[in-house]
Amino acid sequence: MENAKIGVIGAGWWATEYHIPDLKKRDDVELVSVCKLEKHELEFVKEKFNFKFASTDYKEMLNYSPLDGVVIASPHYAHFEIAKAALEKNCHVLIEKPMTTNANDAEKLCQIAKEKNKEILIPHGFNFTHFMPKAEKFIADGIIGEIKHVDSAFSSSLIDLFQGIPLSESKEHTFKPKASTWSDPNKGGGYAWGQLSHLFGGVFKITHLEAEKAFCFSVPSPSSVDFTDAISVKFTNGATGSFSGCAYVPKGFGGTFYITVHGTKGTLYLDMEIKRERLLIRLNDGKEITEEISEGEGTMAYGTTRPLNAFVDICLNKNVANHGNSEIGLKTVKVLDAIYRSIKSEEVEKI
Repeated sequence: MENAKIGVIGAGWWATEYHIPDLKKRDDVELVSVCKLEKHELEFVKEKFNFKFASTDYKEMLNYSPLDGVVIASPHYAHFEIAKAALEKNCHVLIEKPMTTNANDAEKLCQIAKEKNKEILIPHGFNFTHFMPKAEKFIADGIIGEIKHVDSAFSSSLIDLFQGIPLSESKEHTFKPKASTWSDPNKGGGYAWGQLSHLFGGVFKITHLEAEKAFCFSVPSPSSVDFTDAISVKFTNGATGSFSGCAYVPKGFGGTFYITVHGTKGTLYLDMEIKRERLLIRLNDGKEITEEISEGEGTMAYGTTRPLNAFVDICLNKNVANHGNSEIGLKTVKVLDAIYRSIKSEEVEKI
């Protein structure tokens, strides 16, 4: 079997610390081409990771040699144009979350992927754990009955990042996070785009719900992006949802991530906060169902390796589950788009 021919666009902080090193660990991957805007840094990346070709122009990179897949880790606002070009070159694409920063662009990418018969994978790391698909199956099997309400939150230690201050955890890394990616409201910055994309990706993964309307209160950072978000959602099946996001968690604690799904027959509790990890179902008849989650398997164990390995397997035409597929990506962008519109309008916004 031939190796998967992979290109990387946006070889900055996240890609050089996580995606590319993970690709290098596999013996069935050929690192063909790489793109980064800063020329002197691009040459460093090319030499360090032994790419065959490097360019500051993603279109030139895509034209260099046929690729099976492209990893896109560019700033949020650039995802659409790059992913569109890669899909049109018949490549599978791994697009860092969020898939795009508006719903229309996300729908266009899904349509192109369908026409080209290519996969889009959004690397929601939590979706690729062993317990997320288990939670999904419990709900799909009807164990908790019809979903009536979802209560969910994701809070992180990122008060520095979302106001444009260098991330303290990156001080030993080769490159630092680009401040504007996270702290510029005109470039897809903000807590909801950056972090709640994970939360909604998880919710849509396990529930298969679709949002209809959304409202959001938020507290702005000094750079005018959202530091906190208090969100209400109405789903198309009539269910309601309450979602919370916050950047104020003290450093070193991994943050809070939980999804609670209430149904007509019982409630599913999925909690990933350190020392609170659990997947538990409590039924109306008094019975309980428990799926073990070991301490440290939650927020402290978030990683990119599992989704990246799934992406490579997709590029190799292996039969593998895509837990961050285009449907999840689209639903997530659609609700986030409405949330940001609601922050501006201070009104309920339709999805």
